[in-house]
Amino acid sequence: MLSPRTEKQKSHLGLMLVLFATIAWASAGLFVRLLPFDIWSIIVWRNLFAVLLVGSFVLWRFGWKTLTAIRNLGIPGSVATACCTATIILFPAAFQHASVGNVVTIYASLPFVTAAIAWLWLREHPSVPTLIAGGLALAGIAIMVGPTAGGPKLGDLLSLLSTVSMALLTLIVRRNNHIEMLPVVLLSIVISGFIALPFAGQLMEFGNRDLAVAAGFAFVPLTLGLMLYVIGSALIPATLAALIQTLEAPFGMFWAWIGLGEVPPVETIVGASVVLAGVFGRLFYDWWISASARSDTAN
Repeated sequence: MLSPRTEKQKSHLGLMLVLFATIAWASAGLFVRLLPFDIWSIIVWRNLFAVLLVGSFVLWRFGWKTLTAIRNLGIPGSVATACCTATIILFPAAFQHASVGNVVTIYASLPFVTAAIAWLWLREHPSVPTLIAGGLALAGIAIMVGPTAGGPKLGDLLSLLSTVSMALLTLIVRRNNHIEMLPVVLLSIVISGFIALPFAGQLMEFGNRDLAVAAGFAFVPLTLGLMLYVIGSALIPATLAALIQTLEAPFGMFWAWIGLGEVPPVETIVGASVVLAGVFGRLFYDWWISASARSDTAN
């Protein structure tokens, strides 16, 4: 058994790793905006670099058992791969049709989209705190895409669809916890690259600078974010990992501001604040209940 000090050190390490993973993921919008090409060409080049990077990590993790892990995915693993593939395509595409702030904030509503789908599909009734927090998130998104903001845009829809596909992936993995996610991610990168290839009309227009950006896109948000999250999330409670992930919204806006000079409109700032209030409030409630239970046990 680990000493309390060692447990605390592991918890701090996990927190920092998941935080850095979130910062890395939040840079996706910046990389997309730095590449003035069709999204299909961007996905092909990004995925080509990602296959080398993520593939190296997967081979380091599984060795010669990588192909066996992929073959053993089964039907649940195949559905998870389809959902992951959809997210890999839809999420970067959203940045070309909406502000970075809108895209990352809509994605921050993932916990409530997951709860809503679990309610409709699995008949898992959400708690009252979840309903209240979900209502706040919905209100925040409505503020961002409402009439005063010019109405919903294609990017908002793509961001919502990527959030739904990620929510489905979350539920599938939760119900089939034997699924190995690293092979799923690698297979999804390969499949999404082949899907994008026939539609990529600007592949040969990438210069050295553009290829460097595409490589950075593959390394920072995808590979680095994935590795840090896989390692860090195993060291801290799932609730805390979810709380840290919601910081992708403000970090995404920060990346867009320092890298592109994109200042989010007032509606996005207000809507994002409402969404994050719902997310943080719900997760704080979970932490408070757990802390109270531990206190009662200790007494």
